[in-house]
This record gives sequence, C-alpha cells and structure tokens, in this order.
Amino acid sequence: MGETRRWVLVTDGGHGGSRDCVAAVRALHAGGYRSAVTVAPGTSPAAVSRYSRRRIPVPHVAQDGYVDALRAELERRSYLTVVCASEASLRALGEAGLHLTDKTKLNEAARATGIDIPVSRTFTSWREVLAESESFTYPLVVKPAVRTFSALRVDAPERLRALDLDDGEIVIQEWIEDGLHALSGVMWRGHLVAATAERWLRIWPTDCGLASAAVTVASDPVLEDKLERLLEDYEGVFCAQFAGTRLIDLNLRVHSSHSLSVAAGVNLVATHCDLLNDMPVPRMRARAGFFYRWFEGDLRHVVQASRSGAMSRASAVKALLPHRGAAHSSESLRDPGPLVSRLIYGAGRVRMPPEQRAQGRSETG
Repeated sequence: MGETRRWVLVTDGGHGGSRDCVAAVRALHAGGYRSAVTVAPGTSPAAVSRYSRRRIPVPHVAQDGYVDALRAELERRSYLTVVCASEASLRALGEAGLHLTDKTKLNEAARATGIDIPVSRTFTSWREVLAESESFTYPLVVKPAVRTFSALRVDAPERLRALDLDDGEIVIQEWIEDGLHALSGVMWRGHLVAATAERWLRIWPTDCGLASAAVTVASDPVLEDKLERLLEDYEGVFCAQFAGTRLIDLNLRVHSSHSLSVAAGVNLVATHCDLLNDMPVPRMRARAGFFYRWFEGDLRHVVQASRSGAMSRASAVKALLPHRGAAHSSESLRDPGPLVSRLIYGAGRVRMPPEQRAQGRSETG
C-alpha cells in the first residue's frame, strides 16, 4: 500500500481536541493509519492527541476561509480521506447524506423505513414555538432541526418562554422515559459491514446528554436491517441513538464513545479506511460485555444524582468503581494531553462569571 494511502486528515473545525476528534485520531493510530489534525488559532499544544503526526492551522469552522484552507491542504498533500469529527465540519464540507442531519428530514426517512420516531412538531422560528407554548405536553425536548445547540429538556411553559434561542427551524419532541442505547457502524455499498451496539447506563448532562457510562450488548438484527435501509445511499461511519425503540439522533461521523467499539474488537474508523483502500474486510460485530466511561461526565452525573437523592451514597460509590479493561473517553495516561488541556480549561471556567460560562457553553456546544 502506498504511503499516502495511510494518511488521513481529521477535522472538528475547532481546536482539534474535542472528544470526538481525539477518539478518531487514537482509533486511526490503532488501525495503522497516520493522522493530520486541523487546529484553529489559539489551540493549546496539549489539546491534540499525541498520536497526531501533523497539525494543520486553519480558521475556525465558523469563520471565512475554513473550507478553502482544508481544500488547500488536500491539494498540498495526498490523503486517503477526510474524517469529520463534528456536525459543523461535516456540514461545512458538504459531505454525503447531509439531509439526514436535518431532524425533520431524518424523521421522514426513518418513518419510511419502519423505524419508530418520537412524536414531534417542527416550527419555522422560535417565535412560532413561543406562540404555541401553552399547547404542548410537558416535559418536552427542544432541538434545532439542524444542530446549532444541544437538545434541552423543558418542564413547563414558563421555562420554555425563559429560553432565548436563535431563529431557525425548531423541533419540539415528546419526552421519552425509555432506556437509551445506540448502534454505531460502517456502511459500505449498501451494507452494514461493521457494527457496535451499546446500552447507555448513565449520561451527562442528565436530561439530554451523551453516554458517560455504557456497555456493549448483542446487536439486534431487525434494527440493523432497518438502519441498513435508512442509510443505503450513505458510505462511512455513523452512530444512531435511540430512546427505547425510537430514533432520537443520527450522527454521520465518528462519535465520542468510539473507543468502546475499538475495545470490543470493531475499529469503525479504521475499517472505513480499509474499505477505501480496497482491502478485504469481513462482517464484524462488537463483542458484548465491554464497558465504557467518560470519567468527567460520569463523575458529574453521579455527584448530581447523589445530591438530588436519585442515587444513594452506596450506589454512587459503586457506580464510580474502576472496571478492569474499561474503554475511556479522552482520559488516557498514554495520551494525557487532551485531559490536561480539559482540566486547565475547566479550572479557568470556575473563575468565570456565570454569564460568561453560559456563553462558553453556547460557543463550544
């Protein structure tokens, strides 16, 4: 295989140290690939995984020049592919399957393939949502049709009216109490080549968050068939998230819990690269029983649950006990830079006024 067929350009459109980006770089290294990571101005040297072989300065994804800078790098050097590690970078580059990142279009496509979806209503503006605030059943979930902020749980009309959200299509979705789980995989030429099924034990934030603790489980072949039909025209890595039987989100990119797939024997990112290299790839399914923890998120979940009385002190201690062989998020003694950078960032946020912390969440979420 030629040397250039081993290089992959990874971008999250920001500082290159997001959990998704770090997961991609580590997985590529584990699969024998070399990664170059794009970094925006002001990036700390510690933020990027040490397994990245190159750091490519580019503007932030929200600034002019981001796409041009990436194209210039692709012309300057040969890469096998570009791995997007954020929704913003995916949309900026106009990657295939973008219609499925629109919640309204995703719901329509999912319904057509027999996948259950939450009861939802789409509004063209936040003003329209506020006008209907008294007609909704609470609690509910507020989401942008195209991700510009994280999903929010709202418990009452007055709390909805207290929000100040940007205009754009908004989805109001029923609140679902059922357990959360996900299926990640690689689609290739209409087939689900590799897959990892995981059950989420805890999430952070506790209402509308991502897995802070999860375990791999046996994959459901019926669900696999439905997702295969939904994604038949897409090729690459994805992560579909469910509440019970209902599809609540779909990411057409590497996801922050990708290390769980690697630990369970299915390196999704490297598998996609192998397919791009015309290498023979067998059908792969992750082994059940592997544990994952995002320590920062899990610690926050457990502390909040303990303080609120939702979890006893004994249960909290048990939840945080180490698991032998666990897969972790950005926490790694072999690759400590991203964690150190996160700790420094967190310490700085503690000293910020509350209004500035809220602004930071909006900008980074």
